[in-house]
Amino acid sequence: MDELLPQLLSFPPHPEPTKSLSDSEYDKHIKNLVHHINTVPASKLTSGVPGGGDLLDIIDPSKNTLPYLYTLLAHICGSGGKQKAGSISDSFSPGSALWQKMLEFVERFDKRQIRYAGTELRRLLDITATKAKRVSQPWAAIPSIRSAILRVDESGSTFTSSHTTFAHLCLETRAYTAALPILDRNIFHFPSTTNKSAENSMFPYLSSHHDTSSTFITPDSGLSAKLEYRDHLMYFLYGAMIYMGLKKWKRALLFLEIVIMSPVVNNVSMIQVDAYKKWVLVSLLYHGHPLHLPKTISQQASKQYHAICKAYDGLAEVFKDGILNEESDQRLIAEATAGEAWWAPDFNRSLIVQVINAFRQFSVLQLGKTFAALTVADIARRTSPDPNDYAGTGEYVIHLISSGVLNATISQPSTDPASWILRFSDSTSGPLSRTEEEQHQHLEKQTRKIKSLMEHIREADRKLSLNKDYIAEAKKAKKTRLNDVEGGMEENAWMTQGDAYEHDEDMMADL
Repeated sequence: MDELLPQLLSFPPHPEPTKSLSDSEYDKHIKNLVHHINTVPASKLTSGVPGGGDLLDIIDPSKNTLPYLYTLLAHICGSGGKQKAGSISDSFSPGSALWQKMLEFVERFDKRQIRYAGTELRRLLDITATKAKRVSQPWAAIPSIRSAILRVDESGSTFTSSHTTFAHLCLETRAYTAALPILDRNIFHFPSTTNKSAENSMFPYLSSHHDTSSTFITPDSGLSAKLEYRDHLMYFLYGAMIYMGLKKWKRALLFLEIVIMSPVVNNVSMIQVDAYKKWVLVSLLYHGHPLHLPKTISQQASKQYHAICKAYDGLAEVFKDGILNEESDQRLIAEATAGEAWWAPDFNRSLIVQVINAFRQFSVLQLGKTFAALTVADIARRTSPDPNDYAGTGEYVIHLISSGVLNATISQPSTDPASWILRFSDSTSGPLSRTEEEQHQHLEKQTRKIKSLMEHIREADRKLSLNKDYIAEAKKAKKTRLNDVEGGMEENAWMTQGDAYEHDEDMMADL
């Protein structure tokens, strides 16, 4: 141990040199350290230090991240993390001293060093989730996995296998709010599968500064397991269900649309069918009417959705017609009752109940598209289950206004609720209208979102230009263009745009 400890702490050097190491030097030294740690038996890492104590008590995870991680895995698995996840020490459980060491690690590890131990970090997170489930405390794994994901990638813009694990844990334990720091960050990239030589020529070292996390979160780095097609479908479906639990219908719709819009070869998957059913119901809860399927969905997939989910489409039509025709909710309730054999097996019964409850709300909102003002008596006659319940209707309308659902004002000329007058407001007036300062803040927020989106679009374009199929097509198009020019066709401006990809041809010339 006297010889091992200095070797484990040899990099990064302490104190730090006056001149920072270059990326190539850093990469060389840390790879040598990783190679050396992999040769150390687990028994040595867990044997303790002279004078008592343990390596975990001596090593600082923020300065010597890799030795700490390997030692931690050695304690947890008994073999430096090389055994299967099924072999987990009994001393590693929520609340234990070893569990606290794990929590300390994920909160403090060095973000640069951890890129060289992606497989080990992912194994630690998988073991943590597995152990928490085994002891019937799955919620205990949520903070550690969340911290690790965001410390590796603060933007949260690159999807990893840990995202699906995290979302499932949050859904299973109903820790909906705890999931938001991850779910609220939009996914823009998947671990890169572009040509390695082209990618490495631009970002040769893991330790380098990377414009986006997608260039260092790759299958080779180990920060994500190899993804299957269903992984992202499950993540967005889990995420949508979490948002539904929080009644964040807009965000839930987005996640469900991502699932149903995912490309299919022949038939839509059962995951997508489940997402479509929920998408139909959530569209009613957010918009008050069924939506048309996105145009990016193929006709074949669209037909399959409608054929399999007729009961859901039928309920949505009854909902829409009932509001437009100012009907009571009795027909909707009858339709929901008749479809009980569908809702229960799909675990959508609670959504159906909320759809029925939302019918009256959207009936009131629909009146605002036709009338400028109405008495409570008129509103009761058109929307209330009991047309003579003026007091109940008045209280319901006040609730809609106070909860921010209805942009309107109500005047009470007398104590008789039937005479109260509801005046609908447009977006520029009423209690929900924005002040000039609020509008300015809203525009600034939207501008920041657009700038961020453009950055990710440029990165996606760059990745596309490194794709072998894309380069082959670009070469083919350029060759065709040159042949046309030689044949006498005039080379217009649009014909020269492909020259922007000449560097790709040179980069890939040896492939």
